[in-house]
Amino acid sequence: MFFLSILNKKQAYQFESSAETMPYYQLDELTRFIAKVGFIFTSLLVLLFIFLTIYFVKRDFGSYRNLLIAFSILGFSFSSSEYIVHPMIHSYSAGFVFFTNPQTSIVSNDVMKIGLVFFCGIYGSTVCFIAVQFMYRYWALFDAPKIKWFESWRILLWCCYSLSIGILWAGGIHWFLEIDDFSIDYFQQGVRQIYGLELSSIPGFTSVIYTRKGDVRWRNLMCTIEMTMIIGMQYMIICFCGRKMSTGMKEKISMLSETSRRLHTQFFKSLVLQIVVPTFLLFLPMIIIIYLPLFNLEFSFPTGILFSAFAIYPAIDIAIILYIVCDYRNAIKYVLESMKSVCMSGGYSSQEVSFPICTTNNQMVYPHHTTGV
Repeated sequence: MFFLSILNKKQAYQFESSAETMPYYQLDELTRFIAKVGFIFTSLLVLLFIFLTIYFVKRDFGSYRNLLIAFSILGFSFSSSEYIVHPMIHSYSAGFVFFTNPQTSIVSNDVMKIGLVFFCGIYGSTVCFIAVQFMYRYWALFDAPKIKWFESWRILLWCCYSLSIGILWAGGIHWFLEIDDFSIDYFQQGVRQIYGLELSSIPGFTSVIYTRKGDVRWRNLMCTIEMTMIIGMQYMIICFCGRKMSTGMKEKISMLSETSRRLHTQFFKSLVLQIVVPTFLLFLPMIIIIYLPLFNLEFSFPTGILFSAFAIYPAIDIAIILYIVCDYRNAIKYVLESMKSVCMSGGYSSQEVSFPICTTNNQMVYPHHTTGV
């Protein structure tokens, strides 16, 4: 009876562990699915965006054209890194575990750990590059001579600046969040029960802000401070430029030509959405993840589900520009009309499809139609 009692308790424990683990695995599968969808849509939209920008959008956007292409490539890298690495985070009371499952990878743990660091670096660079775009639009309206810093080879300076922020972000993860004996003791049981993994043998990083006695673990806290400074600086740039443009744009664009005024208005609309969208899809999820441990709440949850927002952000950002900027809508319509004309004529179009242009009220018109011989 004694052994039967022990067996029943063991079976009950296994059942409880399975019941607890199942929702987490379902969330992980959902995260993987969203990452896959985000990667597919980002890949398609990036290819479409670059194709349209190079071959069909004829209006001269100046050096902003290069910024848009560079940011779309960065967005593709961000989405790709998440899809390939599949980073996971589990928050528990005063800390979190940032890792990836080695059972789903064909490469070594060291390579996957580098992948996690690379993913973090791309995140930091993406956040920075959003701020760079806002700086460009602000200077284009209020301090045009400074636009020269985005022309020709100088645009590489901004790419290097964005890269340096990404390196700082990734370096903070690598230097401050290395797994140590205390974090292994703190997370080991939970990681084993929920994910069936041994923390000491998986590629990952950990952050535990407080010891069990309530003392601050400054090494891990320094990473939170560094992330706060990086996010805070970039978001302040975004909000400052966005606020200045929203209050002073009407007066400034009134002195521009009708074409320039319309273009600035379109890009401003896209930038407004490019404040709202990254706020909820990039900044807020990261703030939740890094600040929850400071409150030392009694909870355990796979906050890695918030990475799903990261997966879909690049696709949404590109879709905003494709929808709002009239030139891209025209280019898409032109390509679709051309494909339709070719398909209906069995591979040869007897009618040349004219490229639509934007009118002063952003409507599309066709200046002429010519008939092929």
